Amino acid sequence: MIEGLFLLLTLPLVMAGVVYVLRRWASLSALLATCTALILGIALLVLPLEQSVLSLGERQINIDGNVTFLGRELVMEQTDRLAMAFLFLTAAGLFFLAWRFVPRSLLFPVGLSMLSLLSGALLIRPLIYAILLIEIAAALSIFALQAERQPPTRGGLHYLTLTTLALPGLLVIHWLMERYALTPDDKGLLNTSAILLLFSFTLLLSVVPFHVWAPAVGGGKRDGSNPLAGAFVLTIGNGAIWFLLLNFLEAYPGLYRYPRLSSLVSNAGLAMVIVGGLLASAQRRLGRLMGYGALIDTGGALIALGMNSKAGLTLLFLSLLMRPLGLILVAAGLSGLQARNGGDDHLDELQGLSREAPWSTAALIFGALSVAGLPASAGFVWRWALYRALSPSSPVPALFLLLAGMGVMIGLWRALSVLLSRPQVSEESEDVPKEGLLTAVVVAVSIAACVGIGLFPQPLAPLATRLAEMYTFGGW
Repeated sequence: MIEGLFLLLTLPLVMAGVVYVLRRWASLSALLATCTALILGIALLVLPLEQSVLSLGERQINIDGNVTFLGRELVMEQTDRLAMAFLFLTAAGLFFLAWRFVPRSLLFPVGLSMLSLLSGALLIRPLIYAILLIEIAAALSIFALQAERQPPTRGGLHYLTLTTLALPGLLVIHWLMERYALTPDDKGLLNTSAILLLFSFTLLLSVVPFHVWAPAVGGGKRDGSNPLAGAFVLTIGNGAIWFLLLNFLEAYPGLYRYPRLSSLVSNAGLAMVIVGGLLASAQRRLGRLMGYGALIDTGGALIALGMNSKAGLTLLFLSLLMRPLGLILVAAGLSGLQARNGGDDHLDELQGLSREAPWSTAALIFGALSVAGLPASAGFVWRWALYRALSPSSPVPALFLLLAGMGVMIGLWRALSVLLSRPQVSEESEDVPKEGLLTAVVVAVSIAACVGIGLFPQPLAPLATRLAEMYTFGGW
């Protein structure tokens, strides 16, 4: 009997090695990474749990929901299964775009390795080991974030530092909650655990004022990051952190009943929305504009969680499902533009590049519209639902979230005024090939997916509702 969970965790690692060896053949390695993530994501959605699904001679592959490995328990529940499917399918879409924009990047082998580690973090029990895997994944991400022939990125180092600082608090929570289970009258243990949980995930989710790494991983010569690798961290890495937070709340439901938790979470989300919107409107670096857009999304998700209701949790999941469609497009467009001006993302260096890279410009525009939450985009779906949920009782957060979207639009408008202007002569872009038919097809398919989901969200909205119904920590 072959345990399917082991295959799900080890196959990405094996393919990471294969992709790294074949990196000289850029298209082959990119397509192998894309197909691996896509196949595993689909398998997680369609294969039945605790049943033999394939026979190999005398052996059978069994997708079991509970396996012991080296004394540690791996538990796959339905929530973990859907979370892993989200991670793998998002990675497949990101690899698909990276195939045309950064085909020789270390993103492919490093991304597959991170998928294995992040999936393991969702499955391993007890949860104290999950944060160790998150830490290793954060350290590994630096290799993908680092641009070729560049020193380690500031954003990557800040990300690793804050992840490391979050580690002790999450380790202590496990010990405190075990003591609290034995002495439930000692409310001090519960209060301390709740405070540590808030502080640790404040660091992991880049909540203000610990948000400095989020805009820095967006890319650009100054920050030294690969935009698509930054999008990987801001979507897949961030998504794993969210599911880990919910796993903590599910394992220790008493933490969610901490009296001031909902208000603190809502206020933290509102602060992120305000800061992200203000700074996005003032940005002259497109990579940082992407980072601040991600900051606004995280703030909106925190506001949804702070609603303390099943509807709020549903909106949180909807935001996680919709976020990658916009951020990945922005990162792809930024990568294409940077390839034509020496890697700089400053607006002064992007003058007239829309004529040389029309498809990169289109990806940037449609991605930014989704990040801003404009109608007919994927980002609009969850924001409109959140506006409607907040307006009757909490109109102020809804208003600031709307204004934050306008801040992203102001940043995009400034970028378009430069990109569509008369081009400047650039010697660095002479050796860069023009965008071909394959690039046009890849971008067109991605834009169609973003707009299609915005117009017809029915396939994903029920999934968000289903995920919310699987969590019981709120007692709704």
